[in-house]
Amino acid sequence: RGWRPVEGKGLGASAAMDLLAAYDDSDEEQRGATKAGSTDAQTNGEADGEAEGVDPPRPSGSSVVIQDLAPAVDLSLESNPYYVKTDTKVVYHNPRVEDLWKPVAGPKHPDDINPLGVANNTYLGHVEKCAMNEFVFAEQFHTFNNYGYAVNPSDHAAGNTMVGDAGRHKKNKGKTVFGGSNGSKKKRKRIDPMEWKKHVEVPELTEEQKAEIAADKTRMRGHRKAIESATETTEFHGKVFRDYQDRTYMHVPHDLKAGPPPDHKCYIPKKCIHTWGGHTKAVHRIEFFPKSGHLLLSGSMDHTVKLWAVTGQKRLLRTYKGHMGGVRDINFNHDGTKFMTASYDRYVKMWDTEYGKCISRHTSKRIPFCVRIHPTAEKEYQCLVGQGDKLIVQWDTRADEITQKYDEHLASVNTVTFCDEGRRFISTSDDKKVFIWEYGIPVVMKHISEPDMNSMPAVAVHPNGKWWIGQSLDNTIRVYTCGNRFKENMRKVFRGHLNAGYACQLGFSPDGRFVLSGDGRGRAVFWDWKTSRVFKKLQAHDKVCIGATWHPVLPSRVATCSWDGTIKYWD
Repeated sequence: RGWRPVEGKGLGASAAMDLLAAYDDSDEEQRGATKAGSTDAQTNGEADGEAEGVDPPRPSGSSVVIQDLAPAVDLSLESNPYYVKTDTKVVYHNPRVEDLWKPVAGPKHPDDINPLGVANNTYLGHVEKCAMNEFVFAEQFHTFNNYGYAVNPSDHAAGNTMVGDAGRHKKNKGKTVFGGSNGSKKKRKRIDPMEWKKHVEVPELTEEQKAEIAADKTRMRGHRKAIESATETTEFHGKVFRDYQDRTYMHVPHDLKAGPPPDHKCYIPKKCIHTWGGHTKAVHRIEFFPKSGHLLLSGSMDHTVKLWAVTGQKRLLRTYKGHMGGVRDINFNHDGTKFMTASYDRYVKMWDTEYGKCISRHTSKRIPFCVRIHPTAEKEYQCLVGQGDKLIVQWDTRADEITQKYDEHLASVNTVTFCDEGRRFISTSDDKKVFIWEYGIPVVMKHISEPDMNSMPAVAVHPNGKWWIGQSLDNTIRVYTCGNRFKENMRKVFRGHLNAGYACQLGFSPDGRFVLSGDGRGRAVFWDWKTSRVFKKLQAHDKVCIGATWHPVLPSRVATCSWDGTIKYWD
């Protein structure tokens, strides 16, 4: 309904205004018709079940393009009560499985190039958690490094796909480093071991040949059962065996016969006053004569035991020979008239100190690691032997039989030490356990075992009988109480020496003021008993100082032995 001017005729001002008013009326009528048409169409569309969003009709002959600049957004996800966002940490309802596994909706970050389509949980991408056996992982890891292929870890369903070199996988038929091929295996044909007899004629043995074979088997069986014992011999190295008063070297000098005085006070030695060098190999154990200390007994890896004079000219007195292996341990009885030796030849022997005669020999066909004679005079014929087969056996030397077995340790027994006047004894082993036993009863009275404990290859009891110490292989000395509790004193630990890997001998001064120990670097280390501090370190030997013991009477005398084959006497 437009208008245009009529040619050749002029229009006045009033006529122009009337035409404009008529034009406005026509536009309002057109907009009203459009609204009415759209309302009718919407009503008809809804009635017919058509979808919403029908474009309004355009005016006829119009070139205007209508664009929807504000499209409708579907808010059905957020309006859904089961909708869970990807960054949700806490869920206060019970979501459905299909809602949790829906794909992530919304715009994607242009820098997110994760091919899995999941959110990155690490800086370089997404790491998927997978439950896998340690053996399966090691098998596939080494198979990939050696063969170039492995089972695809992402294929959880089938488990037959692989990654890597497909050619080698096919050639090896899926073989792994720990297992054979996954292909068909040929069953081996079982061969009869006596099949050859069908093709070879075997002559029968004569009666004489059968008798010889039976004799050889009997002889070999007896050889395995029997353990040879070396012939016991002794040699006296002095000039005269008895002096003008018919006394032997067993006689105690007058200055040592009275024993230590009541106010006995010990001191730390400062210098070496004598060196004994009669052994040809390492000296493993030394022990002073009981109560007087005028003699010194030493056991060596040269299969011999030697007796030395501590007073006078300090010469070698006697050599005891009777072992085919190194001497592991030695021990005097209560008065020193007898002593026992334990050797690597599996024999434990009792000797007469004065005449050098072997009184008895005993073996259980196991290596003895330690031997201790009962400290009382009534039971000096009994001894305890710690063996390498985890047993502690109690021998009756008069009848040559085992009267009791203590079987609780799980490894070789290192030490057996009597306490409480011989009523109880302490045993240590390589199983890092300490057992307290009642003598004669094969039941553990006290079991000491801690996760941080180490093996204790040497033990010593304090002179007052209330404490005992153990040489722990973590370069420390641990302290325990005697009596009924046998509890560790956590406040008193001795440190400062190197003994890891060495069974260095321990000792106390007779007055109990000092603790003495050997060292892996050849030193003799002294500690103060009350303060647990290192008092002094003596560089005693060039090699390992495996043994150290204090003189029972003289206040400042100490003897040490080493793997260099020497024994030194300090003052």
